[in-house]
Amino acid sequence: MRKIHFCTRTFALIALALIIASCANDETEQENAAKKLDAKGMTEFAVVDDETNAKALSTTRTSGEYTGSSIKFYWTSNDRLWINNSAATPPIKGSKRSDIPTSGGKVTAAKFYFDGIYSAATYPVRYTGNGNSSGEKVTIKATQAQQTPNDGAHIGVDGDCGTTVATRQSDGSYRFMLDHKASYLTFIPYYSIGFTTDVKVTQIKVKADQAVAGTYDFDDTGIKLVNATSTSQSVTLTFNGGNTNGFEIPNVQNYAKNAAIMVIAPGSYTNFTVEYTLYDQITKVTGTVCKNYGNVTCAVGKNKKVAADLAIINRGNKLYMWDALKDYWWGYENEQPVLNGVTNPHFPKNKASDPQRWYYDVNAPTGEAVGAGGYAFKCPNVNEMLWYICKGNPHWDGEKLFSFAKHLYKGGMWFKKKSVIMSENNLNSATMRDKFNGTDYRPVGTGWPRINNNIASGSPSNINNYFFLPAINFFWQGSFYGSGKMGEYGDYWTSSASNQNNSNENAFNLAFGSNTAGVYNSLREKGAMTIAFE
Repeated sequence: MRKIHFCTRTFALIALALIIASCANDETEQENAAKKLDAKGMTEFAVVDDETNAKALSTTRTSGEYTGSSIKFYWTSNDRLWINNSAATPPIKGSKRSDIPTSGGKVTAAKFYFDGIYSAATYPVRYTGNGNSSGEKVTIKATQAQQTPNDGAHIGVDGDCGTTVATRQSDGSYRFMLDHKASYLTFIPYYSIGFTTDVKVTQIKVKADQAVAGTYDFDDTGIKLVNATSTSQSVTLTFNGGNTNGFEIPNVQNYAKNAAIMVIAPGSYTNFTVEYTLYDQITKVTGTVCKNYGNVTCAVGKNKKVAADLAIINRGNKLYMWDALKDYWWGYENEQPVLNGVTNPHFPKNKASDPQRWYYDVNAPTGEAVGAGGYAFKCPNVNEMLWYICKGNPHWDGEKLFSFAKHLYKGGMWFKKKSVIMSENNLNSATMRDKFNGTDYRPVGTGWPRINNNIASGSPSNINNYFFLPAINFFWQGSFYGSGKMGEYGDYWTSSASNQNNSNENAFNLAFGSNTAGVYNSLREKGAMTIAFE
């Protein structure tokens, strides 16, 4: 089937007009028309496939399929054409029927039948949408729906339209090329870090400061953007029923997996925003990811590809016992639990059987500071962590999405970046590392936890000064600990061993929830996040 490129703006159709024999004066015309006369006495406009005239003739029309560089169109049931015949009253006349199967599906060639006599040199032709009862109005819908990936069967219903001038040929046929007059967006979202197939994109919403949809007057030149009615500053496209269903999110652009085609009114827009709604069928988490494109022009008859790598934060998919050399599920990565209440027996049991997954059991004598020597070395030490929780203006954000182990979660805390804390408190890296408010807490073995209960809600206004820590719970004996669900409770190691009770079993960690953030003294045996901070 023919591939049609939007950059040409036009799409070819062949129209063969059969003139009723009794009304023609030319004997040759009568003979030609009689050979093709429809049994019901109608004039036929036929769309045919002509491989020898690929540029001038093509089989495209009203439903769409993205090819990787363009949208390929098809005819679908209930498609209809309109002819502007100035000699008739009223002048705008719609086709009475077509040979497109009523059972659904799509075809590359079709025949349309009109009542009346057509013998002029040219006729303006319009397409105003699938099933539209008017040749003078077009409605670009604010709510659109697509059932399967890369299948734009809906676009004729949702506002696709076009115009042309049909020119009579020597054999009595009419030939014309259709200019599409709506604009089109093809979305191909992906997530380069990777999701399981359980994570779906369920809808895409476009918003702007101007109307992007509505009901418009339509004439032989196309859509009239002025005096529109029932306008909307957003268009929402749902997939496969929306809600919990949707299309997959591959880790690279893959239009066969999730190409989604939206019809939009042509125009120049400001504050143009695309909002993706995601749903994880395992974790039951839903949320949105937005991208603002600023000023965007959607040209008449053109398609814009929007291939966004979804901006969902990921801080890693591995948890560690304190300063262990290997992660908690090393060797059993595919068995890592992703939900509370699920236990896997292959967790590390002791140092003898799992020396690389077991925590670093260095002793921290009272009065001495002992730090990590392995993987946890990159973590903030206990002094730095106190600066983060006490001077980092923590903000709890329960709606911020993050990924972990290829699944979707939401919830976590914003902290000021290290550079901002240092600037505001007249610190450098050394002074922030060595003391908090004049005290070195690395050798302090008592008085824990130290907690900040002054937690703001939502994302900070000057967000560029902050970084986000997902609320990732810790593993304890093979499962997420207690009732602290993913997205409700976060736990991150410091690089500082604890000397409480002259023990080699404890280390300092950051823990936070919706109302508190604190530095705690915890057993090194748990598997928690082990990362560097910004």
